[in-house]
Amino acid sequence: MEKTVHKVPFLRFAVALSSGILTGSIIFVNPFVLFGCLILFAGLLLWINSCYSYALTTYFGVVVNLFFIGTGILLYQNYNQKPEFFNNGKFIASVQEIMQEKQNSYQSVLKIHGFIEKDSIIPTEEMVMVYFEKNDAIKEIKPGQMLFFNQTPKPIRNNNNPYEFDYKNYLSKKKIYRQVYLSSGSWYPSDQLSIFSLSVLAEKVRLKLLNIFAQQKWVDREIDVISALTLGYKRGLDPDTKSVFTSAGAMHVLAVSGLHVGILFLILSCVFGFLNQPGVGKIVFIILILFFLWGFAFVTGLSPSVKRAATMFTFVVIGRSLKRQVNIYNTLAASAFFLLLFNPNNLFDAGFQLSYLAVFGIVFFQPRFTKLIYFRYKLARYFWRLFTVSVAAQLSIFPVAVFYFQQFPVYFWISSMIVLPAVTILIPLGIVLLAFSWTSYFAGFISGITGYILKLLINFLEWIEQLPHSVVNLHFSGMELTFISAVLLSFFFFVQFPKVKYLKGILFFFLLYLTTSLGIHAICLFRSEIIVYNYPGQYVLHLISGKKNYIVSEEEIKKTDHVHNVIANTVKGLRINPPVYLTCSQYYSDAILYCNKGLISFDGKIVHFHTRSRQIDSPFIPDIVVGTMEAENKENKLFQAEIILRDTFTNNDHSLNVYNLSKKGAYRKKW
Repeated sequence: MEKTVHKVPFLRFAVALSSGILTGSIIFVNPFVLFGCLILFAGLLLWINSCYSYALTTYFGVVVNLFFIGTGILLYQNYNQKPEFFNNGKFIASVQEIMQEKQNSYQSVLKIHGFIEKDSIIPTEEMVMVYFEKNDAIKEIKPGQMLFFNQTPKPIRNNNNPYEFDYKNYLSKKKIYRQVYLSSGSWYPSDQLSIFSLSVLAEKVRLKLLNIFAQQKWVDREIDVISALTLGYKRGLDPDTKSVFTSAGAMHVLAVSGLHVGILFLILSCVFGFLNQPGVGKIVFIILILFFLWGFAFVTGLSPSVKRAATMFTFVVIGRSLKRQVNIYNTLAASAFFLLLFNPNNLFDAGFQLSYLAVFGIVFFQPRFTKLIYFRYKLARYFWRLFTVSVAAQLSIFPVAVFYFQQFPVYFWISSMIVLPAVTILIPLGIVLLAFSWTSYFAGFISGITGYILKLLINFLEWIEQLPHSVVNLHFSGMELTFISAVLLSFFFFVQFPKVKYLKGILFFFLLYLTTSLGIHAICLFRSEIIVYNYPGQYVLHLISGKKNYIVSEEEIKKTDHVHNVIANTVKGLRINPPVYLTCSQYYSDAILYCNKGLISFDGKIVHFHTRSRQIDSPFIPDIVVGTMEAENKENKLFQAEIILRDTFTNNDHSLNVYNLSKKGAYRKKW
């Protein structure tokens, strides 16, 4: 094993750097002390190297690891320094992304360049999420457009619903901490040219290419899919399309990654292969390959997965040209190392993690799986390789994918048989269509073929989605993820080094996983809890008793409502049965719940469900009052209850226990 590690030197550097970044995200270290330690470590390395001997090998390795751990901490803290926030004035900003249409607004990202206070301009640099009120002027705004606005951005807050996506943390890793809503009269465009930015230039180029796809005689769904496949633009995908690809286990093909870069690399190698000759031709070949690879990465938005793939293929191209043997594991580790140096927040990106895990799984397992069965016919061998690739990738990403997405696509191995060949054809066709869009007949011919394949692909994935049990809902807690990942890691070591200790590791960690999982399920059987979700527009109660649970809301909840997804996440996270949906005006009664016109009796608790249109006149003293009623009761019957409101509670009687959803997030009470 030690010899194997020595063949992958960048793995040690990447692990040490990642450990430092993770440490920096948990604890704060004084940067001056940290910088002094790094200088000390560098001095020790120089001293050990100058009088190097075999006895000092261990010390040298320890100091190298400490140096990169310290570097990781310093990088994370420096990269995530918050900008100075300005308020109550006029802002100068530029649009950074293509406008994305929402139900009631247009969404984009602004980069604030300056803050106007009285007669002076204070330079600043802050990224903010922006929502524009819908009007005709918005359609004219393109990436790079400068504008002025006078609305103060507000801090981004989560609704703090249980098991809800941490949107605030997600945006903070992109260095976005505030958001602003701009109504029609609160902003106006400027004729001033935007400050040059590579990301804005990439968005401008991508917008022009997206317009080429939009001009084709395809339905919106087909345009959105080809835009995601070739340009990495997923913002146009509607929820139904995402659901189809997710249920079929094919969502990964819509994120530009190693598959897409690999296909482009093969195309470029064929086109420019005649240049790959000793001398000047080889240099030109390398330059052209790298130029187009990174140009593709640039246009597709420089996502972590495409940067990883482009970096890896850069090492491969240069290594082959220098006739050096390329170790794929070292190449993977080196690309991760340099991407983390450039942006330490990549470590926390789900796409970054899944991308590396998938490639590692394919490289490690796929050759071994392929050798298990030999087929005489080439076509059979081809589909066997497709099957083994998909199984190897799913095996390696399984724990992390379930942790993030709480589901597992059962028929991924079927969809991969069609999706991978289709994508291998669609990506070159999409690129050719973009390159030759100025020709009418040839472009029309390519467009017709591309549209037909897109239609067949989408119809096939819809068929996969309709198969019984196409998606299995799963949920891993942090502890379960740790143990199941340890099982998988032990399995990796056992495959590489068949020793009894690794087999024992598999069994030991699997036993810990089962024990933890059974413990969580046992706790759920005795759970009694009330949750009031922080959902704008209406109050939604989730009443939980063991595995049984009920949803009581002011209005009927539809599957398309965002709160339905929030509830589904809670159900999966708590390992409980699908809920019974009720409205507060309904009558319902069973052994656990009584609900009638806003009066709820649940598992020993009395709940009054007040709304603006419904006030409860009840002889029962409630434990919890939910609603927007006035905090006034002459008989003081409600003064011992917990009052759940959205608006600020104005009553001065301090005996009332008031909980404001808007300020504190979802309300939870267990007993």
